[in-house]
Amino acid sequence: MKKKPSYLCLLLSLLPGSMAFAQPGLLDESVLFEEIPSVYTASKHEQPVTQAPAMVSVVTYDEIQKFGYRSLADILASMTGVFTSYDRVYQRVGIRGFNRPGDFNYRLLMMVDGHRINDNIVDYNAVGNEFVIDVDDIQRVELVRGPASSLYGSNAFFGVVNIITRQGRDIQGANVTGVFASQDTYKGKFTYGDKFANGAEVYVSGSHFQSQNDDRLPVAGLGTAFNMDREHAQRGFMKLSWQNFTLSGGHVSRDKRPAIPIAGTTLNDSRSNFADAHTYLDLHYQHRYDNGLDVDSRLYYDYIEFDGDYATVPETLYNDKFDGQWVGGELKLMQTLFQHHLTGGVEYRYNFQQRMTSREAAPLEHFRHADQTSHVVGVYLQDEYPLLDNLTLNVGVRYDHHKFVGGRFSPRAALIYQPWTKTTLKLIYGKAFRAPSVFERFYAFLDVWVPSSGLRPETIENVEFNWRQQLTRNIDLTVAPFHNSTRNLIELRGAGTPDDPVFFVNSASLKTTGVDVELNGHWADGWRATISYSFQHSNLADDPRFPTNSPKHLAKLNLNAPVWHDRLFASVNVNYLSGRNTFVSSVADRTQVNLSLHAPDVLPGLTLTGTLFNVFDTRFEDPSTTDLAAGRILQDGQLLWLKASYSF
Repeated sequence: MKKKPSYLCLLLSLLPGSMAFAQPGLLDESVLFEEIPSVYTASKHEQPVTQAPAMVSVVTYDEIQKFGYRSLADILASMTGVFTSYDRVYQRVGIRGFNRPGDFNYRLLMMVDGHRINDNIVDYNAVGNEFVIDVDDIQRVELVRGPASSLYGSNAFFGVVNIITRQGRDIQGANVTGVFASQDTYKGKFTYGDKFANGAEVYVSGSHFQSQNDDRLPVAGLGTAFNMDREHAQRGFMKLSWQNFTLSGGHVSRDKRPAIPIAGTTLNDSRSNFADAHTYLDLHYQHRYDNGLDVDSRLYYDYIEFDGDYATVPETLYNDKFDGQWVGGELKLMQTLFQHHLTGGVEYRYNFQQRMTSREAAPLEHFRHADQTSHVVGVYLQDEYPLLDNLTLNVGVRYDHHKFVGGRFSPRAALIYQPWTKTTLKLIYGKAFRAPSVFERFYAFLDVWVPSSGLRPETIENVEFNWRQQLTRNIDLTVAPFHNSTRNLIELRGAGTPDDPVFFVNSASLKTTGVDVELNGHWADGWRATISYSFQHSNLADDPRFPTNSPKHLAKLNLNAPVWHDRLFASVNVNYLSGRNTFVSSVADRTQVNLSLHAPDVLPGLTLTGTLFNVFDTRFEDPSTTDLAAGRILQDGQLLWLKASYSF
């Protein structure tokens, strides 16, 4: 896409002549934070971030709207120490130096309102347009860094992301939203929500998204992909609450035409296509009894589907079809006994369909078929005990039993010390695991990809120290050095030929040492700023090269400022990522700048947002995966995103 300076001019022209980024309010320490932010995910109950046994980031609905974030990937990429990469089909999330090309985010546990989203075949969790929740239905996103299997079991490896959705009281009526953007991108969304006099609450939404994306995408070493990046997605979400019960559910279906050929397929063949779908229902019950006992339980059902067509030579089309269904439940109890704040529970998940079929689409010849069932049982207990008035011990352990790997214990412990009112020190230790997925164990294709038996769980051991210091009445600093030791990493081996087929093995051990530094400012007149820097150095035991897609340095600036009272806000996001190795070479470092203008209530009920992504039209690449024909993948240049939202 050619650079279009007019986009930047259009955004800047919306600013009044009196715009002043150097308003006195930015430097005025006039108002103390109203309260310390709280987080739910770190301990499965609400607590101040200063008492959470982890380094936690929270992004709110207000920030999502003002920065013009388009997807969950955008939200996560704004957080300290997190980076994303994109192979033009799926967005991949990296945290603390780890984001192997080809992984499907399965070392990060994803939840929506506490409901597990990772699927039951690949353990995949989506962060792009295939994610089950529309970005405008999100009230806040919590990221808990570090191993958390002591509460959540498998996949809570490098961290846990919990998406808390909006409620009817947040809408109190109806809303329609339209998006018009570069690359022939359009989105329409309808939302209705309200809370009624009898206490019942309802929230429903539906949206449609479509984009041509880059219709002339250069593919390294292969040529140009024409009209091969198209995407369509539909979403629906509902949440019904009454008294102690909440019934929620979501659905997403997405079609994506892959622009980068998978190895063995051909460039510019429109028969290649990926279709993803995910549907879930969740019934949640929560009640606090007079004796202080909190009861929290849920029952749920999920269905996922993947349908992938791979075009090779003319008249030959191969197909992968994955279908997964599972049901489960969790019972959690919380009680304080003799100053011990106890959280305990039991979780059960039954995967009654885990089916994978690979075939030639014409003439419908089945090559491989795998159909599994499995179950997971987990029991956990956590104790938060005040050793002193300013010293708390948080310790927990969970036992999980998986059908294919047996039992696993996962501990976590943290000492949280507040020597002074404005200072919090945390010493944290934790272990976590990831059980091999059904895909890794049983997937096969022709005679070039064979099942992988005997895989062991991946494990991680983490030690970190957190220092959180309130420097002034409006500014706080967090410094978090850490060390991760990861063993039995699962990776692909083989050349993909009948003589050397592809299969998974436990082979790699990884050690990562780093530090996250974050400076936050929040002022009463609307100014907000976050500056962060992350250093991370990783070593693979069996590979002297620095791991693939693992940047040593990340630096970020997120700045939001009121331009004209509470009617116009300007937001700037600057994201620096140092160079990364690919499987065969490397990609250069990059700096991306995004600018957003947000105007609430331009007219009664009407809100306008304009966002210019990649302001300076920086051309950069992400590392490719081993199964793609291109070694490096070009990313988008300058994009304009305009959104209008009307409430009535």
